Amino acid sequence: MSRTKAKRSIAGIILGITFIIFLLFYMGVSIYFMSHFAFNVYVNDIPAYKMTAKEIETEVTDGLMKYVLTIKGRGDITETISANDINLSLRMDGQFDRALKEQNPLLWPAYLFKDTHLTTDNIVVYSKETVENKIDSLAYFSPENIKEPVDAYVSEESGEDGFYIVPEDYGQSPIRDIVVEKICSAIDVLEPEVTLDDECYKAPELFSDNPEMTALCDNLNNFCKANIVYEFGADTVVVDGTKIREWCAINGTEVSLDEEKVKDFVNSIARQYDTFGKTRTIISHSGEEVTVSGGDYGWWMDRSTETSELIAAIKNGDKGTRVPVYFGTAAAYGEQDYGTSYVEIDLTAQHLWVYQDGQVVEDSDFVSGCVNKSRVTPVGTYGITYKERDATLVGENYSSPVKYWMPFNGNVGMHDASWRSKFGGYDYILNGSHGCINLPTEKAEKIYDLVSKGEAVLVYGGLTSPVPVVEVEVTDPKTGEVKVEKRPVINGKVAGTDSEASTENNTSEENQTTEENTTSGESTTTEENTGAGEATSTEGETPSENSLDNVNGEGATGESTAPSEGGETTPQN
Repeated sequence: MSRTKAKRSIAGIILGITFIIFLLFYMGVSIYFMSHFAFNVYVNDIPAYKMTAKEIETEVTDGLMKYVLTIKGRGDITETISANDINLSLRMDGQFDRALKEQNPLLWPAYLFKDTHLTTDNIVVYSKETVENKIDSLAYFSPENIKEPVDAYVSEESGEDGFYIVPEDYGQSPIRDIVVEKICSAIDVLEPEVTLDDECYKAPELFSDNPEMTALCDNLNNFCKANIVYEFGADTVVVDGTKIREWCAINGTEVSLDEEKVKDFVNSIARQYDTFGKTRTIISHSGEEVTVSGGDYGWWMDRSTETSELIAAIKNGDKGTRVPVYFGTAAAYGEQDYGTSYVEIDLTAQHLWVYQDGQVVEDSDFVSGCVNKSRVTPVGTYGITYKERDATLVGENYSSPVKYWMPFNGNVGMHDASWRSKFGGYDYILNGSHGCINLPTEKAEKIYDLVSKGEAVLVYGGLTSPVPVVEVEVTDPKTGEVKVEKRPVINGKVAGTDSEASTENNTSEENQTTEENTTSGESTTTEENTGAGEATSTEGETPSENSLDNVNGEGATGESTAPSEGGETTPQN
């Protein structure tokens, strides 16, 4: 029994010593953790195991000097602010000592099995003015990076599907006060990154889902669906939704067409492309430039009717090419509106040339209107009104049948004159026609086959006022017979001779007029004796370019009335 008791006594002593050693170790570790952070303890996410409050303070302070705040904003702009940029520091105030006291050193074994995170106030210290100056220098506030927000709006131009709403653009115009507050809040807690969200930027005021804007867009598309194309030769004028919008009156969401603006548009294209009454410069048969003024040939838009029809086409939403309504048309658009197939009539030369595709295909002498009887052929550019075979020309006290009748200016035209024996020269001055272009029959036939209705006739030159007349003795080279003829004096010279007109041979102007009115026997080509006259016409006044703007097709009487295509032409008064 004594041996057994001895063994138990020894075991108790060993156990007691062991307990005392464990207790001393446990207490020693506990005492250690009273001044050091325990296992798996993190202070502000910094591993603090076995570190004193002072050591962790130094670690945090050293880490603070490495602090960088990354800032992300619109436009893929990224900027940074470092601790050095703003002289960042910490105000300690024993906060790490307080954090150390938050752990229970006696329960240090418990820290072996879990992570313990302790936080401090981390009160950072910096100058607000320094931070604001740094923020002002960031790229977000550079003028080249600032883009003001744009409200949503209805497109100015129509696309393939009409007008549409252009969405709002948020831009990238930062609001300084909010940006400063956002960045300072991140620095206060030493956040590593901050994003400038929508609240940091100015925002549009009008958005694409605005109901009034949607209604306006729909109304415009209901009204501006038309796409009309005018073609003036190489020039194209398009009337599409974009153009029509310029003519619309918009009141809130309501849309209406301002018809006066449509009228102004029609007037503008008429002024630009009409050639009626235009003075033309042509290259004559001789290669010289010749100016042709007057006449009723050319493009002449019926502005009133075209305005009405264009308004209807717009309201109907028409699409495609449109030809304007014209009072008169021409062969082509542009400077040479008479084209390359036309008739050139030189009244001075008493000769004409027929062109086809720019080449002369026929020419002829002719006799034009009698100058000394004030029946001159009117100059200008005209269009062949029509062609007629076997017509009868009637006038005061005469009626003359012709085979080939080609009127181009009222009742003035080209035709055969079988009653005449000679053409060309100066015969037209004393013994000319009533205004028509008298042609040899065989030439009239060829010209009749070559020209077509609407083809341009350009008439220029010739005398316009009566000239003096003298009597000259002329010897017949065959018979030797001497006879007296009346000859006109042109530019001081007797026609058909090289001699100057002498005063004693000149009759007075009064006597000349009397003779012209009473004498008809010296030439077999005198129309009053042969009855071979033309239908006379009063040449209508051609509106000037400016007056055309006022005519505008409204109540205009400027259109020439073509004679009926029967067998008879009735002269005008």
